[in-house]
Parts: sequence; C-alpha cells; structure tokens
Amino acid sequence: AAAAAAAGARTALVNDGELGGLCILRGCMPSKTLLHSSHVLHEMRTAGRLGVHTGEIRVDVPAIYRRKDEKVARFQRAKIRSIESSPYDVIEGRGRFTGPATLAVGDRLFGAGGYVIATGSRPAPSPVPGSGDVRVLSSDDLIGMGALPRSLVVHGAGAIGLELGQFLARMGVEVLIVGRSRPLSKVDRDCSDEMMQVLRDEPGLDGVMPGRILGVRKDGDGILFDIEGNGVRRVHRAEAFLSAIGRVPDVAGLGLDRAGVRVRDGGILHEPSMRTTNPAIYVAGDATGSFQVLHLANQEGAVAGHNAARGVPERHMDYRLRMWIVFTDPPFASIGLTEDEARREGRAIVSAVKRFPEQGRAITMETDHGLLKVIARAASGEILGAHILGPRADDLVHIIAAVMFYRGRAADLCAMPWYHPTLSEALIEIGRNLAALLDGRPPVESPPA
Repeated sequence: AAAAAAAGARTALVNDGELGGLCILRGCMPSKTLLHSSHVLHEMRTAGRLGVHTGEIRVDVPAIYRRKDEKVARFQRAKIRSIESSPYDVIEGRGRFTGPATLAVGDRLFGAGGYVIATGSRPAPSPVPGSGDVRVLSSDDLIGMGALPRSLVVHGAGAIGLELGQFLARMGVEVLIVGRSRPLSKVDRDCSDEMMQVLRDEPGLDGVMPGRILGVRKDGDGILFDIEGNGVRRVHRAEAFLSAIGRVPDVAGLGLDRAGVRVRDGGILHEPSMRTTNPAIYVAGDATGSFQVLHLANQEGAVAGHNAARGVPERHMDYRLRMWIVFTDPPFASIGLTEDEARREGRAIVSAVKRFPEQGRAITMETDHGLLKVIARAASGEILGAHILGPRADDLVHIIAAVMFYRGRAADLCAMPWYHPTLSEALIEIGRNLAALLDGRPPVESPPA
C-alpha cells in the first residue's frame, strides 16, 4: 500500500482482523521474545563453565509470556501509528473478487486499476490420521498460551519446529521432534550433521528424524502417537501435539477464479514482476506460496505495489540474496545458493569451511558447535552463497550479504581488514582457503586451536 501510494495511486488497504500483521502478532516478534528467555536460561545453567555460579534458578513461565505480550503490544502500537499516518485509506473487512477488476468488501463494491493480494498465510492443517480426534496445537496457539504442558510431540523439523521445540525443552517440557527429514538437510549436509548434534546435546529434547507419525489417538488426558523411524515402530505418549509442518497461503474465499487468478499448490502463480495471471492483479508475501520470510515479503510488496499503481511491470524481484534464518541456539543462517543448487544449475564451484569450536573468539565463548561455509564461483571467485550454524549467525550472514550485494569475490574477503578477535574474523580464513582452491593450491590447514 505504501509503495502504491508513493507511485502516485489513490490507495486503500483492505484489512481483515487485527492490525499488525503475522510477524508482530503471532510470528517473528513474539516467538523471538520467548526464545530470548530460554537462551538466557540456558546461559545461566551453563555459566559454571565460565566460573560464574548462579545458585538456584527459578523459571516463571507466566512472567515470560506476560513479557512477550507487553512487547507485542508495543510493536503493534507502533505499527498502527505508522498505518494511521500513511497516505492510504484502511477498509475493514475480508475482500473477495467479484470479477477481473471488482472487489467486494461486505456490502460495498470497489473498482480499481490495480490490486495487490498480500493476505499472508495460516498454519497448515495436520495430515496425521486421527488429528481430528485430539487437540492439535499450531505455532499460533503455542505463542498465545500462558501455561505449558509437561510433555509434547512436535511434528516438523523446520524453523518453527526447531525453535519452539528447543524453547519448550528449556522451559522444562519433555519434547520429541518428529520430522520427515533431518533438519537443514535440503540446505547443507554439513550444517545438517551439526544441527543434529546440537539437538542431541539438548537436555529434555529427543528426535526421530527422519521419521513419520503414522497416527494419533486420545488416551485419557494425553495422546498416543504411533511413530516410525529408522525402520522401527514405537508408541509414544505425551500431553500435547504441536503441528509445525509449515504454513499455507491464506487465499480461501478471495474469489480468485472470478478474477482469473490461477493458483498452483496453494500459492498464487506470478511472474518476477509479482504480476499474476490477471495483468491488473499482483501478489506479495506468503500468499505466493514461495518464500515465507519477512524481508522478501517486504521487497515483493514494494515491487507489487509500485507495478500495480503504474499499471505496467516496471520492477522485478531479484532473489539472488535470499536469506533464511532459524533462531535456535546456536542460530542457523543461509544466503544464496547451496552446493547442491549450484551443481544442479551446472555451475563449477569451490567451497571452504571453518568450524567455530576451532576459531579464536568462539573458543573464548565456550562454543561447542558450529561451522561457517562459503561457496564461490570457480571461474571468478564470486561469492554465491554461505551457510552458518553458530553464535550470532543471524547477524554474521549480513556480512556475506553485503559482499554478495556488490558481487564480491574470495579475493575481497582476503583484502578486507578483520578486527581481532571477532567471530567474523573466521571469514579471512575462509577467503584464504577459497583463494588457494581457485589457484589450484591445497587449502591452508589451520591447526585446531
């Protein structure tokens, strides 16, 4: 809406429900507020390794959730003030297309030269047999709870499942994560191996990955789970069931068929200009069914809003710098191409790895897990991607993003100054090893510190 108004169009925002958006109300901000409490709790419990002894630690779950509610209310107030001062009108209600160029909101009918669909997503329904007979929690439900169960099964080993699974385990809940594949296995094999070790070392958390939940059934005040993993079937009992298998585009009831907007696998088909199969209608964010991350949704919204206002697809999305972050402890961050993606595209690449437990600053922090991998084009040394599992990975990835934005090379990593001792300093070793590989020399073997 802001981009459309800035492009000169008289603009209205049709909003269904509470103002603020998923990120503020039920996603990024409340979940990260909760996670921070569990990260601090873990630091307190392990501070003895640093010579710091805390004594008895008391966890006040209601206070943790009250703090989350206070932060959400603050972020929401700021968002609403921003909307109220924006150069567009807000129309309350759920919009539905009645034709290729008309939209109904309640009893009112609107016409416009361009539209943007940015209706977001909702938790995917659980496909597990028997789910209709038990209470299945979504991430929305869990973030809104004030009391936690004593035991829980998480279905899904993606970002939501890993983050909330670790949070719950640190809060004292007995957690079992069941995922159809190993975490991060589609991104990087080395990072996947490392994340599995992180999860194995987490007290109160167990996993069946890869594994399947064959069915669930009620058992008194609990739930019985029929689980299969590694060729072995077992029955597991827990108080609660969290479905964290992802989110699906929230496009039901929008009248897309009447508007001539096609959908594939639940997401709205679109071009890099964000234009749909109706030339007057554009799409952005989770409704695309593609990337469910805020920074890309913001970029897509800016492109879609501008193009819808102008009436022509002047701007296009560039996903070269797409990022993905999992806010576990330690966090995982990825940007650009993976090794497998690069090879599928026929690119000749080189890659170098630095393990954080062997990196100076990380050693001073008692870092047990983590690695940093950078991928470069074999012909030119241009950085094509990076994958980081380790302390402050969520911030470190932006260093690589800046280098990639300017199409920097391995030689640039070597030429840049790196402050000592820092975590980011690992990149100079990465740069040197990439440069050696590009020159046909063996990488420099840094002895483990």
